[in-house]
Amino acid sequence: MSDTKKIIYLFITIISICFLPWLASLLYHKGEFPEGFFIYPPVSVIPRASINWYAFIVITLIFVLIPTILYMYPRLFGFKKPEEKTKTKERKKIPIWFWLGLMLWGSTVFLQWTHNTSLLSWLHWSDIPLFWGCILMIDGWVYVRTGGVSMISKAPQELLGISLASIPGWMLYEFINFFVDNYWYYPYANLMTRQEILIYALITSAGLMPLAFEWYCLFKTFPSFSRKYSNGPKIIFSEKVKTYLLVLGFTLMFITGLFPEQMFITMWISIPITLAAVLDKLKIWTPILEIGKGNWSPILLFALTYLLEGFILEFQNFFSVAPDSQPTFIDSPLYWKYEIPYVGILHVFEMPLLGYAGYLPFGIFCWLWWIAFAKLLNIPIIFNSENPLEKHIEKLQND
Repeated sequence: MSDTKKIIYLFITIISICFLPWLASLLYHKGEFPEGFFIYPPVSVIPRASINWYAFIVITLIFVLIPTILYMYPRLFGFKKPEEKTKTKERKKIPIWFWLGLMLWGSTVFLQWTHNTSLLSWLHWSDIPLFWGCILMIDGWVYVRTGGVSMISKAPQELLGISLASIPGWMLYEFINFFVDNYWYYPYANLMTRQEILIYALITSAGLMPLAFEWYCLFKTFPSFSRKYSNGPKIIFSEKVKTYLLVLGFTLMFITGLFPEQMFITMWISIPITLAAVLDKLKIWTPILEIGKGNWSPILLFALTYLLEGFILEFQNFFSVAPDSQPTFIDSPLYWKYEIPYVGILHVFEMPLLGYAGYLPFGIFCWLWWIAFAKLLNIPIIFNSENPLEKHIEKLQND
């Protein structure tokens, strides 16, 4: 298949991801969306049933208990102990961008915790130094552990490309959030004008996906951990199964908008399933293909990137507002809260405990989205393999 056809199919897929929940939601609202339905960002939501024990138990078993056992005890799922491959790497000194990131992130967190109002106008934009400060710190840590190889030192253009792809990637979820009656919302967004908050959201979202890739690069510097899931069951999907998965992904996207309260989990799993199936059918490499070789490490490690980063983001978000019923200190107008049906109990920061399970498929989405985005724009990338920095590391070791 020619590259032009692949790009056309990818473009149709992305349009379908947007169109199907829109169409289903239009049917749900009987042909006319309510007034103010598409106002961004949403500042309030309709209260929902906070708990349904049947849904709570089922989601806990499928999306929490099973993944936890898999990560902790992979041999129960047929994984074997991988071969030990250790390479001694010469450590490098901590690069200057690590200290710059520490200054950006640390100073902003300090101002949040102390509720300093003298720099409140600057703190209203605090998500930018928080996100990019963290990116710079993780990259600097990777640089030290690999002996001088990181995305900033060897592939800064890739990091820039991922940040650009991150904007439409995250705004896609913000768009779908309309059709589930806003599982998350921004109660203090009115601190800025609509135009300012949109610009802020676009700039901030550029830092979301690079975090996942930086964490993955860091995970790969720990040999025993990075290879823990590399010798597992080999699963090769037939073309018929791939077609079924593609249909399943499109179907889940449609019913997400048709049943916004009952099918709340589908918005997180439908897009990764659809992208993975389409990319595979177009013969474009994805980390899912490694499962056919028994190597589950890329997909399982990348899923963990946003479980870890999601916890950090929720931590930062929680402390951006004074913990009062009527806050006297509000750091970021993009402070968010949740109104998730059926599982809205046992909050860790603002997120219900089971809500963290959604970060696992979102991490996988980040990689798939970057591959699709790069293909659409014909951008050469290094994240088209399990070990994106390996070539640079080997070259450094051979010099």
